[in-house]
Amino acid sequence: MKKSVLTIIGVIGIISIVSLITIPQEKLQLINLPFIKNKENQEKMKLISNNLPSDYKNGYFYIKKNNLRNNIMFFDYDSKKEVYLCNKPNCAHDTEECSSYSKFSEANQLFYYDNALYIINTSALIDTITSSALGETDKNNEPPSTIYKMKLDGTEKQKVFVAPNGAKISIPFVMNDKIIYGYLEKRKIEGDGIFTSKLNERKLIQIDLETGKYKEIKDSLYGTLIGVYENKLVIEEIEYKKDPRSLEDNTDAYIDNLYNSKIKIKLLDTKTQKEEVIYEDTYKNLERRQYYKNGIYFTGNKSKKLEYIDISTKKKETISELPKSDMELSPIIDDKLLIHSYKQSDAYYFDLNTKELHEFTLKDKNDNIVEILSSNIDYYFVKTESVYGNEYTTWAGTTQKEYLGDNYGLIKKEDYWASKANYIKMTKAK
Repeated sequence: MKKSVLTIIGVIGIISIVSLITIPQEKLQLINLPFIKNKENQEKMKLISNNLPSDYKNGYFYIKKNNLRNNIMFFDYDSKKEVYLCNKPNCAHDTEECSSYSKFSEANQLFYYDNALYIINTSALIDTITSSALGETDKNNEPPSTIYKMKLDGTEKQKVFVAPNGAKISIPFVMNDKIIYGYLEKRKIEGDGIFTSKLNERKLIQIDLETGKYKEIKDSLYGTLIGVYENKLVIEEIEYKKDPRSLEDNTDAYIDNLYNSKIKIKLLDTKTQKEEVIYEDTYKNLERRQYYKNGIYFTGNKSKKLEYIDISTKKKETISELPKSDMELSPIIDDKLLIHSYKQSDAYYFDLNTKELHEFTLKDKNDNIVEILSSNIDYYFVKTESVYGNEYTTWAGTTQKEYLGDNYGLIKKEDYWASKANYIKMTKAK
């Protein structure tokens, strides 16, 4: 919580495919081009977030780590197969000649918008720490992050934005046609041998993807985009009592400072750049929050109350009493809010329409709640389980299990919420 952590997950996109060709099992799979454009109406102003599932209909795009390289992959719902985003016969998918190959280091993010794929390379910090350790660069001068656009088959990659030197942009942000609203930040790299970073500067910016230029909207060291409302940006912003950077490694002091700081929910008009505060309270009273449609669902620290703020009326109400205090709130999907204990031992979902709380027991073999990654009209695309191998001892002396990968499947929406593990398994590419 003290240090900024990027969740590096490939964000998704889905479109119709004319067909998929599967060659013999021992060989690599190919995609038969071209792709057909998604004919469904898409919101022009849309939040792009790691935390929300996709609403695309025919498949799932993501970035897969293969040892020391990354590849853009596609799970096709019709064929139930995973394929490389590549149509070259006998391709090893390990050079830039392959349309699925991504040379970026570990921190990158993929998303779909308006019949194109985008990759945001946010690896500036990782590259800087690595280079600094090798003595190759000035450790306070990060390489910039970049945004690439490509066709849905992975070809015609073009660089559409380069951040200023030492700056980084990452999800979440809001797309509106050819404009991106997001946060551009700089960090100071500190240390001698062991490197850490501190947030030094952060601005909300507007990027024009056609020109590659951007303009600053406002300084916002501790702001986060959480949604859109009537073509305005919904932002949550923390006003700390004390600068958290001054607290060093004092975790107790950091938590106390955070809980007693103020959090504000704001609307920002992108045309006039005027802000309006919708609601504000101390952080401990809005500790866990999920924005959905026209309001915010939240719980406070040590509270069993599930509360709601209506953005249009600015009114707050209690809508349910939860079984326990301090339960985690997952992103809201199809008007259902998944609620669970920290270790996921107890889980429920709250139906926003009926106002009823239901027990939820759909878990994988590791006793983790089955995660929704994408959806269409009838099905959710889910990670059915993470697969682990033998235990080993790390350099720090801790015991861990070897991570072997994830398995995926489709499940009918009604089965998911009824906690029935009726999966349609997906075949992974070799």
